[in-house]
Amino acid sequence: MSKIFSSLTLKVFLGFWIIALAAMFITRWISIQFIEFDRVSAITPLQQQQIEKVSKRIESIAKKNKTNITKLIADKDRRLPKDVWLKSITNNKIFNNSRFSRPDVNLAIEQQKFTQAVVTNLRGYELIGPIPVIINQNQFNLFIGKLNRPKDIAGFLHGMPIWLRVFTVLLVTGGLIWLLSWYLIRPLKQLTQASHRFGAGDLSVRLPEFNQREDEIGRLGQAFNGMAEHLESSIGAQQRLLGDVSHELRSPLTRLQLALSLASKVDNKPEELTKYFDRFKIEINRLDEMIAQALQLSRIENQLQQINLQQLCLTDLLEQLIIDVDLPLKQKQLSIKFNCKQRYNIVADATQLASAIENIINNAIRYSPENSVIEILLTTENNNVILTISDQGRGVPSNQLEQIFTPFYRTAQARDRVSGGTGLGLAIASKAILAHHGKIFAQTASSNKEFPGLKVTIELPYPSN
Repeated sequence: MSKIFSSLTLKVFLGFWIIALAAMFITRWISIQFIEFDRVSAITPLQQQQIEKVSKRIESIAKKNKTNITKLIADKDRRLPKDVWLKSITNNKIFNNSRFSRPDVNLAIEQQKFTQAVVTNLRGYELIGPIPVIINQNQFNLFIGKLNRPKDIAGFLHGMPIWLRVFTVLLVTGGLIWLLSWYLIRPLKQLTQASHRFGAGDLSVRLPEFNQREDEIGRLGQAFNGMAEHLESSIGAQQRLLGDVSHELRSPLTRLQLALSLASKVDNKPEELTKYFDRFKIEINRLDEMIAQALQLSRIENQLQQINLQQLCLTDLLEQLIIDVDLPLKQKQLSIKFNCKQRYNIVADATQLASAIENIINNAIRYSPENSVIEILLTTENNNVILTISDQGRGVPSNQLEQIFTPFYRTAQARDRVSGGTGLGLAIASKAILAHHGKIFAQTASSNKEFPGLKVTIELPYPSN
């Protein structure tokens, strides 16, 4: 029983119902205090003719039948006009042939003090009179009435039995408020069920019907969808990263084991031992680089690395990065073409942005042939600063340009193993740029069939001055 009364649906339903009933009764009480239902107005010529016509007809029927007119009225004789009311002047008794009992009309006739005919507007009923008539030597005041149901709903309700009026009010308000409660609670139940499913491990659960709603509940559902999408993406990325790292670590570890096994078999040959120890250093450095980049990518994907936004000059940052890669450029006899005199000031995290651009430059150096040129271009367009880095290497097939930003993706078998790359540089750059609300994409740099090259474009928000 306690669970039933703790239901939010029942609480909302009972709350709305009680409030609605209280509002109705209070409104009615105020209306009774300030509104006079019995409104009296002057009779119109047409209404005067109507009541006089009824008077003559009653007198004519009484003369022809020589019957007590009050008995004819009480028996609702069909020859008489409808809704005729007679009040005896002698004993103040009231007779009528109305189809419905109207205590309010009786009370209005009893309290009537006018000596001339007037129109009394009751709740749902119009009473005209009185005019004096003499029937069989008895004096009466004549009234005629007419229902006003289409114009006065309150009058119609007033004519209903009290139990039926109460039942109708309870039925109508209860039904409407139940529908309102169901409408409000149903989406909350859907959210609860979706949350339980998501918590049980069903990461694909979504509530697409909430995308069409613009109210607070709709925004709550949209927030749930966004949260579920983000969590599924983060967990999926973490799982993929864990699997990829486990797979990629096997290669340098295998080479280390092999080199260690060969070194253990060497006796008194310092030169061969030195060669194996050099191999140890290369593989250990490669492992260290791969683990560092994997951790950096994991932090960015899961938003564990906070973005420290500040004003920085992108031109100065590029010039410094070009100086930092001077040694690998000289080793491959490469050159970088960059000549930008304009200073582009943006708001960004200097460390993350520098790491992203450095990874792209290192990628260009790694796959550029000797004695070639890497071109860096910096411009602005549509409130964005555009940075392009182009090399003259063998490029990437057009159907794989989007996939090169995926962790550990390779366009050729064991390409990164041969070149020494970890397969994480472009993935880190992509996540860092997206964290700055920018865009990154790749395309073929030239039409050269043998060395088409690769051009990576970065778009970052550029505040207009």
